[in-house]
Amino acid sequence: MKSIDVEGKALVLHHWDTDGVCSASILLNQLDANKVETMTPKIGNYFLSKDEIRFCRGFDHVFIVDMALPEKNVKDVCVSSEVTIFDHHLQKPIKGVNHNNPVAYGKSQQEYPSATWVLKEYFKDEVTLPVVLGIVGDNEHKIKDNKRFFDIVEEYCRGHSLSFDDLLRMVYLIDSNYKMQRKREVEGIPWLLMEGDVAEKILENPEWNSNLRVLEGEVNRILSDETLITERNSIAVMRINTPYNIISTVTRRFAWETGKNVVVVNKGFYDDKDQLYVRSSNVDLSSLIGELKNSGFYAGGKGNVMGVVVPKNKTEDLLEKVVGFFWR
Repeated sequence: MKSIDVEGKALVLHHWDTDGVCSASILLNQLDANKVETMTPKIGNYFLSKDEIRFCRGFDHVFIVDMALPEKNVKDVCVSSEVTIFDHHLQKPIKGVNHNNPVAYGKSQQEYPSATWVLKEYFKDEVTLPVVLGIVGDNEHKIKDNKRFFDIVEEYCRGHSLSFDDLLRMVYLIDSNYKMQRKREVEGIPWLLMEGDVAEKILENPEWNSNLRVLEGEVNRILSDETLITERNSIAVMRINTPYNIISTVTRRFAWETGKNVVVVNKGFYDDKDQLYVRSSNVDLSSLIGELKNSGFYAGGKGNVMGVVVPKNKTEDLLEKVVGFFWR
């Protein structure tokens, strides 16, 4: 097993979803718990604010996990800290950092379906609950189409008296925290996952189950409202207004249930910005992600998925560009 020897204070900066918190937990197992803190950016932002960059610079070593931050953010942190990245998103290799992302160097995302798998491979670790939760979290039922990794997930389930549905529910429970914008709870989950066999603690957490009931009601309300949907050149465009960070869930479920290419705009999460999320079953969005990043938008994604945060006065123009992308 590889290990990481860190001099001074370390910060693990991680994404807020299940793959992110599970990846952070795997990394924490390799670090001195007395010298490390965890942090996620403001939920919904795929970038660091000036205050967050300033906070990062207070650490000798910053680990960025499952978070494809803008290159400028990474370089700003590098000014005073050593930076190591563990990721599986589409991104360019960044010079001056320890960049552990096989996808950035040409590997297929089919081979690295989660950041937890990148870390598992790096540390030559066992297949643990955080590893499989990361895989299921980023793929849900679609992981069944990836035979190699579905076999790994099923083998773990058989060895621990769990079902695939148990794992899926754990993902939903963990994710309920970021969707309810409970940032401090999110930052504490990696530490909880280090406690060993925590499946029962996750499944029976009363607060997380309460979160999930609220969120499921909101998602079902949105998906049952046909007035929110318009067709644009065979692209389904959905406009929603919700304070919960459920745009990825809504987009995923709508796309999978209909088989359509889907664009969802949420106008209710930020006061001054909108969320825009895209999911396609047959179009690679990689070049679109690159175009939007080059145009100054905070965009990220993985092949058939893209999320972007956009100022409200630019939402309609961006929507036109995204819809037009499918017809080039």
